[in-house]
Amino acid sequence: MTTELMYMQDFDVVECTAKIVSVTSTDDGQIDVILDRTCFYPRGGGQDWDTGLIGEFTVKETRLDEQGTVHHIGEGQVQSGAEVHAKVDVSRRNNNTRLHSAGHVVDMAVDSLNLSLTPQKGAHYPHMSFVEYSGTIEDVDSLKNQIQDKIDSILQSDTQNTILFVTPEELAKICRHVPANLPTNKPTRVVLYGNFGVPCGGTHVKKLQDIGKIEITKIKSKKGVTKVSYRVEGIN
Repeated sequence: MTTELMYMQDFDVVECTAKIVSVTSTDDGQIDVILDRTCFYPRGGGQDWDTGLIGEFTVKETRLDEQGTVHHIGEGQVQSGAEVHAKVDVSRRNNNTRLHSAGHVVDMAVDSLNLSLTPQKGAHYPHMSFVEYSGTIEDVDSLKNQIQDKIDSILQSDTQNTILFVTPEELAKICRHVPANLPTNKPTRVVLYGNFGVPCGGTHVKKLQDIGKIEITKIKSKKGVTKVSYRVEGIN
């Protein structure tokens, strides 16, 4: 089955009512709960999963399979067919969202400098946050200062983000860079950071200033790869 992904439609959804479709056991003895719809974000795109509660059931891990089904894995009492109230850990969600959104702001800054760098992948975790590009830059110290200045300017503009659902064919008209390996197990969505289109299924802030201060901590550029690392104030 395909789970309705409520977080794809709403920046702020952190709780919902849902119906338990199935309850099974995992190989390591935990419980796997599938809902007809969910506000829980499953790990993907360099962003970590949500944790929280489904009724009295504790969600420790959330994953999306190739068929588009979200698996809420954890422990506690649940009953198939029951209507339940689901709520994510808001503190964890907010941190993950800010880190993830910060990665897109870094990319906005790099893009605005018109460099010969093409985004490849990113990681948005408290212990490891970066955006990686194909292409190299010689003067990384100068680049670090330029990116930081651009980021500060972007955050001061405090644009409102918006959501668009499009066909894969429409992405190239809206987004400058479209990944070659777009996921097929979720809707194709663009998040507009002002007029900067991001093809992404993760969670995002609605207002850029909700991210807080972004600091470029290190830039490493060699062997055709440039890695821009960053941190977000207040997230360790």
